Amino acid sequence: MDFILSCLPQGLSKLIYEHNPQKIEEIRIRANRPTILKLGTVEIVLKYIVTNSEIIGIIQNICNNSIYAYQGQICGGYITLPGGNRVGIGGNVVIKDGAISNISYIYSLNFRVSHQIKGASDGVIGYILDTVNNTVFNTLIVSPPGAGKTTIIRDIAKKISNGIDEINFKGIDVAIIDERGEIAALSKGIAYNDVGIRTDILDNVPKSIGIRMAIRALAPKVIIADEIGNEEDVKIINYAVCSGVNCVFTAHGSCMEDLMKNMEIRKIIELQLFKRIIFLNEKEKGKVKSVVRI
Repeated sequence: MDFILSCLPQGLSKLIYEHNPQKIEEIRIRANRPTILKLGTVEIVLKYIVTNSEIIGIIQNICNNSIYAYQGQICGGYITLPGGNRVGIGGNVVIKDGAISNISYIYSLNFRVSHQIKGASDGVIGYILDTVNNTVFNTLIVSPPGAGKTTIIRDIAKKISNGIDEINFKGIDVAIIDERGEIAALSKGIAYNDVGIRTDILDNVPKSIGIRMAIRALAPKVIIADEIGNEEDVKIINYAVCSGVNCVFTAHGSCMEDLMKNMEIRKIIELQLFKRIIFLNEKEKGKVKSVVRI
């Protein structure tokens, strides 16, 4: 959070400090509009209005005055920040040869603040543990954006990696494929989030590549990754399951009907690769709305 505040205009940082910054989950900045803070279900509208030139200054601060070095991330619509935080970018999307080449005339920034919450997965973990075989069921955790999926799988990784003494669950080897650097917050070989003592991390790599690397080189019992949904995900999940590795992934949606609209996720469900599909309650973080057992 300190890094985020250091990138913002001084007047805005001072205002944010007045609203318990440690509990802030999102800072939404839009050009010539009031800045909005989100703390769970609470919104705080600040009187501070950020100008277009200030937005450019914020981006320059984030990129250490080397925007070109972050061009690849910008084309993906976000920049990963220290500590597993992320800023989403809105503006004029430039298409060249059928691919995004830039986002120019940046209009909005959405800072999503990463929080490690002890026990975040307490309401979920019981559904995914296979205590007979001391592993986990292949599980898909589903909710709309902002409902705490990443926080939950971070805590799941820690629990199954360390082991759970209360139920005699022995710690097992975990590999996190951290495509956007949000789960473990790995920086220069140091994981700033606690993801367990038996956890390996592959950071800043597409899931389709990272999962294959992990299976071949790290020999995990469980693979954890965030936000599946494209064609390559179907192939690599099938590869992982056929390799005898159990998986815990997340996806966007609020019900089974939403999932089935995504043709790639639909293929995974129809192949019965997941034994548990857990839908989170979007109104109460960490709470389970329903569970489908396959």
